[in-house]
Amino acid sequence: MADDPALAAPSSDASEPAPDEAGSTSGLPFGLTVDESIWLAAIGIGFAAAFGPELIWMFGRWMDSEYYGHGLFIPLISAYLMYRRRNAVAALVGRPDRLGLVLVIVGLLLHLLAVVVDVNFACNFAAIIVLWGFIAWSWGRPVALALLFPIAYLSFMVPIDRLLIDAFASPLQLTAAKMAAGFSGAIGIPVTRDGVNLSVPQYTFEVAVPCSGLKSLTTMGALSVLFAFLVKGPLWRRLVLVASALPVALLANATRVTLILLVAQSMGANMAEGFFHSFSGVVVFAIGLLGLYGVGRLLRCHTLRDDI
Repeated sequence: MADDPALAAPSSDASEPAPDEAGSTSGLPFGLTVDESIWLAAIGIGFAAAFGPELIWMFGRWMDSEYYGHGLFIPLISAYLMYRRRNAVAALVGRPDRLGLVLVIVGLLLHLLAVVVDVNFACNFAAIIVLWGFIAWSWGRPVALALLFPIAYLSFMVPIDRLLIDAFASPLQLTAAKMAAGFSGAIGIPVTRDGVNLSVPQYTFEVAVPCSGLKSLTTMGALSVLFAFLVKGPLWRRLVLVASALPVALLANATRVTLILLVAQSMGANMAEGFFHSFSGVVVFAIGLLGLYGVGRLLRCHTLRDDI
């Protein structure tokens, strides 16, 4: 007797969804469906609408502020770190974490408060909180923890130079003047110090706020944290590496001031205040990089991690 067609097993081809039907994950990151991708795009547009004015303000500060010229590179570094870990992160995707939704709400409330009191930098910190919360809410806590450093590192792009100037500029000016006076005397330059003013024959240099070392400190701080994250070593050694940013920045800046006095003494004030004054910023950065690397070598924290 012939088999009853109604009892026949369904074809395996019929049970498989067509590759182009709605909900397909083909070619999409993290196994997202088309609908989920559209939803995420809508969320991205909403994020840009909510934080767009503050992000534009931050970009303007990067272009104008002499303390946050490095800010433009921070999101690029964070994006690269996330890209490098894309395969490991994809394997961690799990159930959404409701704590992420809580962080999103907290970030939005902070943003609203910052808009009301007109504090732009606080809005940008709120954007970082919302971003991390949304990652946890969408892809789970393991993914959020795996991306914690790249997201937290974005904090170094937020311009808080006015707060830093109010809090640290004056003591940094005085410290730079004292160190430069000591260095100058040690190499035979006849220098006298009156507060933040350093005088050599026929020339007086004021260690003003832009010359206090605050610029190099903000840059060295961001570099030291990145360096400590990228290298192998016990946590305490990497924390020491981060802490070394302060003395390294102070040493580099004092060296710069000393060189300006040396040029003024030997080649005249015009040379010291002209080309060399501008070029010496590069000298500070180079000394800072060498200093951080030297500290890393001393701490045996100079080999890059294998998982980055």
